Amino acid sequence: MNKFAFWNEWDSSFKLTFKILLSVFLIFIISFLAIEWGGLSPFYYWKLTGYIENLSFPVFSNHSEFIESTINTDLPLIFQKVFGGSKILPSAYTYVYLGLLYICLIGCLTISTYLEKFWYYIGVGLWILLVVLSGIGNVGFFDIYNQTAIIIVLLLFIPASYYFNVINENIGMGLRFFTFTGLMALVFCLIYFGSTYETPLLFLARFSYLPAILICVAFILIIGHEIIYAILSLTTPYAKSASNNTTHFIILSTAYLLNLIVLYLYRVHYLDWDIYYLNEFVLIACSSVLGIWGIKSRENLYARFLPHYPYTAFLYLGLGLVTFITLAYQSFHGNDAFIESMRNIILYSHIGFGLMFFLYIIFNFITQLQQNLPVHQFAYVEDNFPYISSRIAGLIVVAALFFRSHFSSLYLGMAGYYNGLGDLNLSLENESVAKYYYQESVSKNTYNHHGNYQLAQQENEPLKRLSYLKNSIKSNPTSFAYASLGKEFENSSRFFDALFTYQDGLKEFPNNWALQNNLALLYNKTNVIDSALYYLENSTPGSWKQAVIDANQKAVASMHGWEVKTDKTQNLERFDLQSNTLAYQLISHDTTNLYFITQPPSIALNLFTYSYLKNLGLYCYQNKLSEFLQLIDPFLDAPDNAAFRKELTIVKALNLYQNGQIAQAIEIIYQLKEVYEDESGKWNALLGKWCLELDAPLLASKYLEAARESYYPNVSADLAHAYQKLENPSLALFLLSKESIANDSINPAQASQWSSLFEAMQQNSVQWRSYSFDKEQRMLAQAEAAGADQRLLFEHLGLDNPFYEEGVLAAAKYFKETDEEMAYQILREAITVNEYSEVLIKTYIDHCLATGLIDFAEDTLIKLIDILPEEDFLAYELAFEAKKENAQTQLDHDW
Repeated sequence: MNKFAFWNEWDSSFKLTFKILLSVFLIFIISFLAIEWGGLSPFYYWKLTGYIENLSFPVFSNHSEFIESTINTDLPLIFQKVFGGSKILPSAYTYVYLGLLYICLIGCLTISTYLEKFWYYIGVGLWILLVVLSGIGNVGFFDIYNQTAIIIVLLLFIPASYYFNVINENIGMGLRFFTFTGLMALVFCLIYFGSTYETPLLFLARFSYLPAILICVAFILIIGHEIIYAILSLTTPYAKSASNNTTHFIILSTAYLLNLIVLYLYRVHYLDWDIYYLNEFVLIACSSVLGIWGIKSRENLYARFLPHYPYTAFLYLGLGLVTFITLAYQSFHGNDAFIESMRNIILYSHIGFGLMFFLYIIFNFITQLQQNLPVHQFAYVEDNFPYISSRIAGLIVVAALFFRSHFSSLYLGMAGYYNGLGDLNLSLENESVAKYYYQESVSKNTYNHHGNYQLAQQENEPLKRLSYLKNSIKSNPTSFAYASLGKEFENSSRFFDALFTYQDGLKEFPNNWALQNNLALLYNKTNVIDSALYYLENSTPGSWKQAVIDANQKAVASMHGWEVKTDKTQNLERFDLQSNTLAYQLISHDTTNLYFITQPPSIALNLFTYSYLKNLGLYCYQNKLSEFLQLIDPFLDAPDNAAFRKELTIVKALNLYQNGQIAQAIEIIYQLKEVYEDESGKWNALLGKWCLELDAPLLASKYLEAARESYYPNVSADLAHAYQKLENPSLALFLLSKESIANDSINPAQASQWSSLFEAMQQNSVQWRSYSFDKEQRMLAQAEAAGADQRLLFEHLGLDNPFYEEGVLAAAKYFKETDEEMAYQILREAITVNEYSEVLIKTYIDHCLATGLIDFAEDTLIKLIDILPEEDFLAYELAFEAKKENAQTQLDHDW
């Protein structure tokens, strides 16, 4: 006979059923351990809160080696902190649990119909108790509730049970099971269609917590001594041995029991040694599996009222399935109060029943152990100390530990019950009812994590939310609670409390990515950069979490100018990481090719997509790329983006300028001047520096003088350059000496810079960077080559850059022959932007006279007063009058 795979000796149908049940049993054991240890519960999840810190970034400066004004814009850096949230899990999980739970209960009811008469009535009584506790009376059907509903349900099951047990014992197990299953399906239908509850079966699942927890407790108590029995089996072979069985059994059992006692003392906070403690869930998993053979070894104790083959074996697996299905379900839903309650019962059971079974073996079989006999084969044939007495004694020890804990397991179990009802009502959007149940949960166990955490999620008052979160980390903390509590402290400006919370959380959950991330950003705020980067560099959670860490790392490095490695294999599908990578490349002057361009999926921008677009624009501006201009306009036109429009418009203007579309860039800055008058100094300084670079010093001086009147920093240096280009060095030197004297006492270092510029300008050795007209020159050459796109090229030459006078004149000449209106538009827009260009104004006047627009020509003539010397202006005025008279004569003749 195979003592290990004893089921192989069974009838094929029972053997197959046992194997299926055993497989499901093992699956749920593994599932529960995986959920509990692997953090696989989806109930808690990570939420992100992002914020932007702007870094002042120069976008137009460095035209010479001397002091000058700088045009800065905000370089947005995205920082993301992590905190905990909780999900409303799909109802499907609860329906599956309900179905599995009642299938197992039906299986146990089926087995009970094979009990002998007295025990059968005990089984029926237990079934009645389970139905009463199941909540069927609360849910009701067709306005029938409480005792009446319970009686109706019992009248369905008890006659059928009695029939199988007394009247027709020959009916097979399968038919009995499916009969009860059909009756239960009928009850579910009555409840589903007849209950006044919104989702009655979900409520039934939550109310069924009570019978489920009773079965869990019963099963845990049944298997409490299995590990001691396993030690006995290992140390006493199947035949008489020469080894010292007594010593082996006593040493191993004592070591095991001492470990349990140490674990108990640790749980009650009597000691806190830095050692590895046994885990209660490993104990129940091992004991449950060992119990499959242990229950068979005790067959002589119960065979007279229910044989092991196959009934007790099926009953054991049924009870075990209820236990682990319930444990897995509650762990999956993050119900730590229930899990803690069961953990205590597991520990009490293994201490009480394990110790008493050890003493039972010693008192009854010490002689046989000394004789090295296979004691495990007759361990349940008691002599001096009856087995039932050891069970009663074990139960007394369990009760003593239970009472010693002030009924904590009971209150934890009740807290778990209310947590479940709170979750259910929250899923049904009954928030006030859910809050009531969570408060009831906390009233039963003040520090249960689930209840406090859920109340914190619902609470709007910061002090109460803080109190709930503090309580949530005192008993069964999660990293989610630590992260949320730290964030709450930060929101209350309690820096050190937040710091200590994150540090305590990392002691409890070493290397947790969220806590490391938040702690790093807290260090970043206090400029402890090495610690900030240390925590970010040592956090490698993978997946989307890694992208958050990498984005924050790039932001910290960009803010403080630190170097970090750029990994091209990073997940760059996220806008936060893309944005901060662009910022890092801008700060570090990294000119490597842009290997990602992503268009935001929604026209309505958020902080992330706005930051990405702005940094993309600055990157394209710095590296002379056109991608930004190709995608930005729809986002600027969207009404929802009003909050971001100003900053993105500035970047668009910069890119237009860099792309040679000078007229559009200047028009945009003019629009910004009208809307944001308080920043007129900045706008005028930018226009002045552009004009200075475009070799239009008179127009530059106009803008720069306005900027100086607005006290824009260091703009006098640029104005001095403009004066020098206008061949007025004395005014330039006077301006520089004035700035040097003004800074001499308050800022000696800057005064020295002004003096250096003064001396260089005296020697006429200042080299100012100029705009390159290479692009326009190439375009003019292509246009004059008379290709298929000649008209388009001349349009660009005429309209894009009015400071490239040769191109404007060539375009005007081209269109004068084919489209006089277009020629007029080109010249008119050119002198509107490049308003002090002598050649453009004269050409415009000549065009107006030639086309009969004499009044327009007269109005424009006055512009030359500010440009030409007096003698030259008078001479031109005389010539103009002659041309005007000829034009008027020609016009009169045409009429």
